[in-house]
Amino acid sequence: MNKLKEHKTILVGLLLCLSLIGEALVIILGSAHRDISGTVNIGKVEIPFNSLQGTIQTFTLMCCIMMACVDCYFGAAVSAILVSLMATMTSFKIIMSRNLAPVPGVLNGLLALVVVLLIGYLLRRAKKKSITDYATGLLNSVGFHEVLNKRIREKKSGSLVYYQINNFRAINDDYGHDIGDQVLRVAASRMKKVVSEHGNIGRIGGSEFAILLKNDVNALEVVKNIFEELNVKIQIQNDGIHLDCYIESNAGIAHFPEDAKDSVNLFKCADVALMQSMDEGSNKIAVFDEKMSSKMHEEKKMEQMIKKAYDENYFFLEYQPQFSVNDKKLRGFESLIRMNSPEGGRISPGQFIPVAEKSNLIFSIDEYVLNFVTKEFASLVKNASYELTISVNISANGISRPEFVSIVKKCLDDNGFPPKNLEIEITEYSFEDSQDQTVKNIKELKNLGVKVALDDFGTGYASLARLMNLSVDLLKVDKSLVDDIEKGKVNRDFINSIGSMGHLLNCKVVLEGVETVNQLEYIKDLNCDYVQGFVWGKPMSYEDAKSLI
Repeated sequence: MNKLKEHKTILVGLLLCLSLIGEALVIILGSAHRDISGTVNIGKVEIPFNSLQGTIQTFTLMCCIMMACVDCYFGAAVSAILVSLMATMTSFKIIMSRNLAPVPGVLNGLLALVVVLLIGYLLRRAKKKSITDYATGLLNSVGFHEVLNKRIREKKSGSLVYYQINNFRAINDDYGHDIGDQVLRVAASRMKKVVSEHGNIGRIGGSEFAILLKNDVNALEVVKNIFEELNVKIQIQNDGIHLDCYIESNAGIAHFPEDAKDSVNLFKCADVALMQSMDEGSNKIAVFDEKMSSKMHEEKKMEQMIKKAYDENYFFLEYQPQFSVNDKKLRGFESLIRMNSPEGGRISPGQFIPVAEKSNLIFSIDEYVLNFVTKEFASLVKNASYELTISVNISANGISRPEFVSIVKKCLDDNGFPPKNLEIEITEYSFEDSQDQTVKNIKELKNLGVKVALDDFGTGYASLARLMNLSVDLLKVDKSLVDDIEKGKVNRDFINSIGSMGHLLNCKVVLEGVETVNQLEYIKDLNCDYVQGFVWGKPMSYEDAKSLI
């Protein structure tokens, strides 16, 4: 952004110089040739003076118009002044000489002035629209970052507040997007009322706002006042229907230049503080501190390690078998990504996967596992005496990518892996964002012949209506539900009902995390198809999986 502004400034300066040079030439020629019917000799060529003067004036006017196009603020203002002066000087010349020959030049100048003013107005309006959020009238992400970067360049200190409405998605789902937009407008209005002249507010995501506060303001007090304003009931009137909405929110605060000296890291600090506040519960505020800074540095270190993992072979895969409950027949394997530490030992997926998801490095991990598994198991699944299924976990962000299905198809084609033997595992949280794209991708995967499994079922957002529309092949009951299977009949009945529901939807049902023989005995009486867990098979290497097949 800074480089673009530098280039615009240089270009405006260049055009201004050309305009001034053109106008100077017109003045010099006019002084040297008072007879406009005469000619000017350039080498051996004789050019009518009025033609040469008109050409130079036209060139000058074009430079002014280009200046207005390049910079709708400074460039347009300078252009308007120059064109006005040119038209005035030409008009004065007509009056003094009582010669009407320059009249077309005056008309051209006036026309150019109108064009310059119109271009400046339209571009300024387009610029304002491009940095304004349509729903709230606040700055959008682009506009807010411009203001923030300007403040940082000017070395002015201040605070950044990262504010999130937690239940906005529920409001949208329950009442519709029109109501959701009205709630956002009310929330924005109340924020502006509190912040007033103390800073700037931007909507940078669906339910996420950023607030830039000046140094002389107590950021914590301002945010507390925002919470008080937004905790008051929001009343919405829509098509004769009266609705009362309540907002649940969290906020994280970071200071600059104390916490970070650039906008990217400042937002990371505020985001870390926001996540900390959400860990503490709803309607909480957290201020970035050294402890959070240490956590952020650890995440950066992990990011670098993930980036190196492919070249340094830190990543490897293990495969956990799934068996039929009734006859212990092998159904297939779930592929599990693992990571070695450069210092020795292993790094838990619970450490590197969340970091990868935050930084979008998870996309490359998804693709790595897909390609590795389809390449490694291609010949085995083709030669197996029955339909062996290999499952690959895909992140919530990954399954919502528009290009995801084409990535899967490329892996299948490149490695000669049969689509019917591949199963894509997604979690219920995949529907939290980009729901339409996720559903579209699932349907396209099914059309390819790829199976789809819903992982960690019973802990997230999946509804019965959504399951009916998705037509997934497998429900994987979360381990947390299996852990309680021995505690009472209610727990077992609950799992049994999930199994019955799955069968009604033409899904098979897998119980994850079955670790003891006692759990296995209870499961045999439930309405479930497969078992995955330590009781019958721990995650194993490819060679061990091959031997098991």
